Amino acid sequence: MTRKIIFIVAIAMIAFAANSQILWKISGNGLEHDSYVMGTHHVAPLWMLDSIAGFNEAFSSCVQVYGEVEMEEAGIEMAVRMQKYMIAPKDSLLTSLYDKEELRVLETGVRKYFNVPVEQVAMLKPAALMTQIAVMLSAEAFEGFNPEKPIDGVIQEMAKEQNKAVNGFETAEEQLHLLFDTPIAEQAEDLLAMFKEEQKYIDFSRRLSDLYVTQDLNGLYEVMLDPEFGMTEAEAAVLMENRNERWMEQLKSILPKKATFIVVGAGHLPGEKGLLSLLQEEGYEVTPMR
Repeated sequence: MTRKIIFIVAIAMIAFAANSQILWKISGNGLEHDSYVMGTHHVAPLWMLDSIAGFNEAFSSCVQVYGEVEMEEAGIEMAVRMQKYMIAPKDSLLTSLYDKEELRVLETGVRKYFNVPVEQVAMLKPAALMTQIAVMLSAEAFEGFNPEKPIDGVIQEMAKEQNKAVNGFETAEEQLHLLFDTPIAEQAEDLLAMFKEEQKYIDFSRRLSDLYVTQDLNGLYEVMLDPEFGMTEAEAAVLMENRNERWMEQLKSILPKKATFIVVGAGHLPGEKGLLSLLQEEGYEVTPMR
């Protein structure tokens, strides 16, 4: 679960050669207009947009944008539903999930990252704390990140300013479920491990950010399969593969109608069950922008 949280926040993350690129053109298969798919890191700074070959050309040629969620609408929905997902059941408060020695480890970690005693966050699910810590670690790994200006959100804002339609593949409810609805005992174990092996997670976040900056999809895919930090097969199916298949089903009807700029976490692009492969299986040509 810890790894799952890191991947969701970071990128969450291959049969393509020389694919040091995160923006790809979708053409062929009877399409009248080219579309594009871009992989993002949800905590990357905006200066990354200037390093993405062909971004301005691709974005200006499209009439609509699809993201994982429509972020303005999702933000309102998340604010309403957050308590349901982040607050632990009364019989599973944070302070009741650990023995005395484990609580000492937790106290040290919570004070370091949140500057409060553990009792003040005891009502939160462990996954809620892990998510916030993962954002902090990723933000530290990227120079110039502004939490108020995530790349996904800025691209959607740009689209609305240019009167492009903005839509999402899934709802805020679905994303909250992915983050916070695993068993509390599993969450507690993973939060403790995160504090005990803190440096490993710091190094892991830096590794992901470096790979994204160099636009190395192959490298990201290898990290995703790393025996120590990579997702298990079950986690990969829930977090990546099943979602890719659902999004592909939507794209079958979306792509023939309008030129579309697709923006999703970079981990959704590579692999045999990644979006790039799924698009090829449907008969589309998928080529990196240069």
